[in-house]
Amino acid sequence: MLPGLHFVSGTLLTSVAVAGGIAFEALAAGPISRFFFRFASKPALTLETCLQDEARAISGFDAAGNGMVAIELDGQRVTVLATLAAEDLAAGVKVRSGDMLRIQDVDAARNRCTVSILGA
Repeated sequence: MLPGLHFVSGTLLTSVAVAGGIAFEALAAGPISRFFFRFASKPALTLETCLQDEARAISGFDAAGNGMVAIELDGQRVTVLATLAAEDLAAGVKVRSGDMLRIQDVDAARNRCTVSILGA
């Protein structure tokens, strides 16, 4: 027991302990943790966050509906393999280099996505 607190017991001891914990958090631990958290960076975006975003075709798509697209991700240009959505492929949509597309599905493990023609 702390010197000078031998007369404090029971509910009063619990109250003193809680008040001490709150004071320690407010005066020491809180300011130190806030200082160090200023240096934390925001979490990086992943390919999955691109759903429903726009992508630009950087190559013409072949007859099977496969081609390359560029996606802006965290301020960087990421190139991924894309497959044209089945309904657009069945409708005979031709994708040329520079066309704008919408990302419908993402397979991050294989670095691929499914796209549809923008505005369709």
